[in-house]
Amino acid sequence: MPPGGQIATDSSRRVSTTRSSLGLSRRRAAVISAVLFFVFWLAVLYAGADHPPPRGFILVVLLDLIAASLVFWRVPYYLDWMQTRQRRRLLWVVRDGLIAGLAVALLAVLASALIGGGEPTVTPSIGSAAIWVAVLAGVGVANALALYGVSAMLRKA
Repeated sequence: MPPGGQIATDSSRRVSTTRSSLGLSRRRAAVISAVLFFVFWLAVLYAGADHPPPRGFILVVLLDLIAASLVFWRVPYYLDWMQTRQRRRLLWVVRDGLIAGLAVALLAVLASALIGGGEPTVTPSIGSAAIWVAVLAGVGVANALALYGVSAMLRKA
């Protein structure tokens, strides 16, 4: 089976509203996970922002919304992997988080390089950019594992 490949041959099964062996439907579990993800990260990002937040904060909210939509898309896969006891499923979850964390980090580094921003008198070094990428990759892995855990709890609900 390909590494993020579909377990079900019918794509409607992945995000169906039927209840198979799950307590909640896949769609409801995906919605709950995505909303929890969005609200949690919005609170974290708002807590770290200046108050009142600058106008550019809306871009951070949009990025959070895009990430939450990816969560909505990925949860049914995690539920399928749990239900079928897919081999190496935790490795696939770690891989998902690593890819997501690296993508967010690289977007931030590229945006900073192209658009500018931050303190104008400070020029980040290659080393500090590498640390930034590594930290966000780790945060991506932690997010994916937490999402997998929430999916497991919702599966039993």
